[in-house]
Amino acid sequence: MLRITLLSGEELIRLPLTELSDVKALKRRLHQHHGLPPRFRQRLFNNGEILDDDFQLDSAMDLQVLIVSFCDASQDQRRELCAAAMDGRLAEVEAHLQLPMDPDCRDDESRLTPLIRASGDGHVDVAESLLEAGAQVDMIGLNEATALMAASCGGHTAMVELLLNAGADKNLYDGEDWTALMFASFEGHAQVVRMLLDAGARRDLCNFENDIALDLAFRHAEVRLLLQTSDQGDGA
Repeated sequence: MLRITLLSGEELIRLPLTELSDVKALKRRLHQHHGLPPRFRQRLFNNGEILDDDFQLDSAMDLQVLIVSFCDASQDQRRELCAAAMDGRLAEVEAHLQLPMDPDCRDDESRLTPLIRASGDGHVDVAESLLEAGAQVDMIGLNEATALMAASCGGHTAMVELLLNAGADKNLYDGEDWTALMFASFEGHAQVVRMLLDAGARRDLCNFENDIALDLAFRHAEVRLLLQTSDQGDGA
C-alpha cells in the first residue's frame, strides 16, 4: 500500500501497489483522479529524497507530495523549449517541462507556442506531453493561428486526430479569416479534410476574400469531391 500525504502531514490518499507501476503513473493518477496539477508540477518524496518519474513503486512506502509553481523562465529557456518542440526532441521538451516551465510560453521572436511548433511539424509525442502539462489547445500564435491550423496545413493526420480529441475548436479563424479546413483544402490534404468534416467543421465559412473551403481546393479534385459530397449530405 502507498500512503501519500501533503508536506503538512495531511493524508491525501492510500493506493494499492497493484494499481501503479512507477512514480510517473502515480503522478498521473493524482492528477486525473485526485485534483492535483499535472505531473510536471508534482514532486514526490520518500524519506526526504525526491523520486524520479521512472522510480519503481514495488514496495509499501509513505510518500509526500509537493506542488511547485511554474519557474520564471528566461528568454533563452523559452526559445529552447519552442525549438525542441519544433524539432521533435521529446527528452528536451520534458526536461524543460519538469523545471517546471509553463507549456504555453512563447519565444519572443516568433510568438508561437511549443504546441503550435510541434503541431506544424507533426511531432505527436511532443504534443502529447505538452497537452499533459496543461497546454491550451486553442491558444493562438503568430497571425492568430492555432495548433490545429498548423497541423491541418501540414497534413499531419495523427496530430489532427490528437488535437480534435483534446477538444480543439474546428471553426476558429486566423488573422486572415482562414480556418483549419481552409488550410487543409488549399494544400490538398484529403484525409485531414475528411477528419475535420467528420468532426463537424463548417465548410460554409468564408475568409477575408469571401472564399469557402471548396473555392480554395480548386487544384485538388479529391478534396473538392469530399467538400461537394459533404454539401449534398448536409442538404439531404
